[in-house]
Amino acid sequence: MWTLTATAEVAITDASTLRQAAARVNEGFEITHPGTNVDAEDSGPEAPDTAPVDEPFDALAWLIWPTEGMEEALDAGALRVLSVESEAAADSLDHGTATWRITVKLTDVDELRRLAAQAYPDEAAEISANLAVAWQRAADPFSPLRSIDGIAWTPGRVVVEHQPARPARSR
Repeated sequence: MWTLTATAEVAITDASTLRQAAARVNEGFEITHPGTNVDAEDSGPEAPDTAPVDEPFDALAWLIWPTEGMEEALDAGALRVLSVESEAAADSLDHGTATWRITVKLTDVDELRRLAAQAYPDEAAEISANLAVAWQRAADPFSPLRSIDGIAWTPGRVVVEHQPARPARSR
């Protein structure tokens, strides 16, 4: 397993646009929680969960999708997504930090390296030697922010870590 964690400093330039975008993304979605029976009749009139669109940084966290920009690697079978998470923390009314994390299982290392070398041919030697570099070159780690209107951002750190496999349990 591999995990990529990216951060960026974010300035909210148009909070209304940001909230409206989060509300549009949320239309037609219903959030369920593990262990709940979606088909069972509710015992009461409980309101469904909705996107947290009142606060700009909550709306931003809702709009960040960590797999954005990874479509080619996913379609090629180079990796399989195991988990994603995102958050946006305000330092003030209009400035803060966005962080997103994606954990994957590399399913075709050669394909990941091929995609990376195709995008960055001058870095082929480093891509061949370092899987973390290959992942960052095969898919732009900051793609999740590029399509979000209402913000300006500055790239921060990108950390790619190998998560060792857990030892099998003995019975």
